[in-house]
Amino acid sequence: MPRSVRAVERAEPTCLYPDEKELAEIIMGPARSKGWTGLAVVLERGGFPRIDPQFGGRYWPAVKAFLDRRNHVGDDAGARRPRRE
Repeated sequence: MPRSVRAVERAEPTCLYPDEKELAEIIMGPARSKGWTGLAVVLERGGFPRIDPQFGGRYWPAVKAFLDRRNHVGDDAGARRPRRE
């Protein structure tokens, strides 16, 4: 299935505190974004950034950092360590 041009262009949100619809589409893609509300509640239990009441959205850099940690991006844990003999 070919990727749409829109998906490639939407790697970052339009602002630092995107609304839930934009965040869902960036994280899950337009086709699966309807499941975001329930998933967000579950992720919040594990430390996912909550919606900031003053700005009305989740702080994007914190969201990205959470997802990077969850997927071990930048983590040495996945790297092979030399064997001790």
